[in-house]
Amino acid sequence: MKKLLSTTVLMAIWVLGSSFTLREGDLTKEDRKYVNDYLKQSQKELFSRIKNLSQEQWTFKATETSWSPAEICEHIFKTEGTLVKRADAMDTTEWKPMPESYVNEKVDFIIDFLQNRERKFNAPEHIQPEGQFANAKAFISEFKQKRGETIAYVNEIEKPLKGYYKDFGPLGEISGYHWLVFISAHTQRHIKQLDEVLENPKFPS
Repeated sequence: MKKLLSTTVLMAIWVLGSSFTLREGDLTKEDRKYVNDYLKQSQKELFSRIKNLSQEQWTFKATETSWSPAEICEHIFKTEGTLVKRADAMDTTEWKPMPESYVNEKVDFIIDFLQNRERKFNAPEHIQPEGQFANAKAFISEFKQKRGETIAYVNEIEKPLKGYYKDFGPLGEISGYHWLVFISAHTQRHIKQLDEVLENPKFPS
């Protein structure tokens, strides 16, 4: 009886252990922590800029064609869901696992590329701002929920996102994992844009 019990326990341990075995292309515990820490960091940076903005400051535009803090934040919000969907859909692209050195180098490249505000891009129509958030408080409330959903996705995704690659123009070949990193890098890019607005000499006091 004791021998049978021991065998059962060992089998259970083996089954449980095998269910957590990483496959090629799976996100590691370290990958998930890196992405989630970056998501939390970029959210904290964003909220620190806008949490005390008055209504006048929230809607201030330096020029007729430039974006206000409200519009910048709405663009960040809209883009988040698009990027999560793009990452999740990468398992329909080419299976092409890369060395970890390439993965890490591409992470650094994406962050550096997006932080360079000298490169300008026109946002696609579906992620253009339309006046969704009346004030900073409303934005913060909804963005917390949106970012929380992104973090939950990163924790729960079981697709081997590091193994699927597709060429994305100036970024070259990137994986689903890289799209998850892109989310926070994109947020930080627009935090820089936000800082430009906040530092404008005409910005309301």
